[in-house]
Amino acid sequence: MGVIKQRVPILAMQKVLVKLLKAGQTYPVYDDVERHAKLPYITIGAINAKPNGAKHTAIYDVSVQLHFWSEYQGKREVNLMMNDVATVLTYVKLDMSGDGFRAIAQEIDFYEVFAEEEQGYHGVITLIIKIQDMECETI
Repeated sequence: MGVIKQRVPILAMQKVLVKLLKAGQTYPVYDDVERHAKLPYITIGAINAKPNGAKHTAIYDVSVQLHFWSEYQGKREVNLMMNDVATVLTYVKLDMSGDGFRAIAQEIDFYEVFAEEEQGYHGVITLIIKIQDMECETI
């Protein structure tokens, strides 16, 4: 009985997601926020990957949270930022082919906007991506 040799798609996914967001946004996008970063900006939050393949395929269900930060005293700026990103993520499929992965499907699962404790607003988009490892081997 063969065993599927698996690779984790998180780095490939994050690389192309950050590249796509930076190309399509006027707001800075951070994996790790710079010390003197000024609001507004977008950060990459929690990423989860769960193997969901069949006998001879390596498929993963990946969720990633995108966080939107604003010091504006109202939801408008965060909502505009989220709308721009949602539009891009709806129309542009992530291309991970350079790393041997393929986005089979991607969809936005959840939107949330809430006030920060001291000032400003924070928004979250949860993106769900089904990713196939195109270099999967059965050993």
